[in-house]
Amino acid sequence: MRVTKFFFAVGVSLLIVQQAQAQSIVPEPIKLPSSQFPTPSSVLDAAVAAGDTNTLRQHAWTLWSGLTADSTQSFQGKVLPIWETWLSEQEAFAPPVQIASAGQRPRILLPLTRPRQFEHGAARTVRPMAAGPNPSPAVTLLAGVKMNPDAVSFLRQPHETPAASGQTYSYTSKSDFIRLNDAFSQANTSVADRKIIDFPAAATNLKIVFLTVHATGLTPIPVWAGVNESSIPDGPTPDTWKNCVAVDPTNSRTGTASVTCNALQIQAPIVPINSFYWVQLDAAQADEINKLSNLTGAAALAAGDYQVLVAMHVTTKEIANWTWATFYWENGQDPPNASPGSLSDMPDANHVKGPYRNYAMCVSDAAVTPSTDRSGKPIVCFNPYLETAQADGIDSNCMSCHASARMPISSTAPNLYPLTYLPNGWFDLSDQSIFGGLTKTDFVWAIQNSVP
Repeated sequence: MRVTKFFFAVGVSLLIVQQAQAQSIVPEPIKLPSSQFPTPSSVLDAAVAAGDTNTLRQHAWTLWSGLTADSTQSFQGKVLPIWETWLSEQEAFAPPVQIASAGQRPRILLPLTRPRQFEHGAARTVRPMAAGPNPSPAVTLLAGVKMNPDAVSFLRQPHETPAASGQTYSYTSKSDFIRLNDAFSQANTSVADRKIIDFPAAATNLKIVFLTVHATGLTPIPVWAGVNESSIPDGPTPDTWKNCVAVDPTNSRTGTASVTCNALQIQAPIVPINSFYWVQLDAAQADEINKLSNLTGAAALAAGDYQVLVAMHVTTKEIANWTWATFYWENGQDPPNASPGSLSDMPDANHVKGPYRNYAMCVSDAAVTPSTDRSGKPIVCFNPYLETAQADGIDSNCMSCHASARMPISSTAPNLYPLTYLPNGWFDLSDQSIFGGLTKTDFVWAIQNSVP
């Protein structure tokens, strides 16, 4: 049995490039009824105003059912879910010449890198785990961004900004952002109005997060059980969790097994790999990861190893400030104290199918409650696989962070990510101290990250 220890890869950029037939994969839209997606903003705004969390959770689960439904396409003998057919962030922002030649090379189905939030602000310093009596090889947390056809189409078109101004700009060009920002300054545009045109209501962006399962033996995967089941409760990153499952790539074993879970020897339940959404690596992909992340010996990946989906952020432009939900693998159970979120309100197995029923979810379609109260109570909704690595992450929500997304223009402001996830409550899109002299990017950090 191969035993593993969890850690966050540092300074590594990986592209898992699925070759050959991947170049023919065409992005497919979510195939939900028009009454369900995009949901009229009036319906969702009313639920937000009423603090109707049940309705907002039902909406998020409906999105999950649409995202994870089978597409009409297969790759390497496996039917792809709708979400995996979508373009990566790299493809969405690719220069026109590169887009024109896209048919001559394979699509990048899973562009996975070190999660970006581990690099900015006051991210926690990665702690080396104690070696203990049985030092173990490493499992690397990898993440990527996917954008649906509506979001990509919007980005690739020039937009008259502001509306009816007679001036058009590309939102995939930094030089155009400089021109737009200069135009705002010359026109003495108010801070509130220094912004790009809004994305369309159906625009959907994802952050997908994966861990490795080896082709043979049992691989321990850490599972969130709350801060009290972390060896460092005030910094409960996945490499501190005391709770693991033992993942069986053969789908044949049951019961429990003794595994090393973050340097602790525990008796863990055995779960089949089919409990996750997974992608299997070939030799070329495994070699590329080994080279870029310096994995050698027992830690090295091999042909046949897997990447399994452990988390996904989902955001849609169905309301002005976008809807926000996050999903994470919880072995089909509610986390302790339903924090963050739970499996409650999940549709039946005819709608959310197979491994996707094993993911818990929380929503943060407002920053505070009541939603219009500047002194309202901050809504907390974080993903244990991602935000626990950031200072104040367990008190965070997606909306408050993404509200500050704006385009840096000068070399003196190369990175405008918040230094902390606090304050996590009310935000003011007219705040001169945050947005003065800059251009808001409609809650989308990917623009700052990817504009060439």
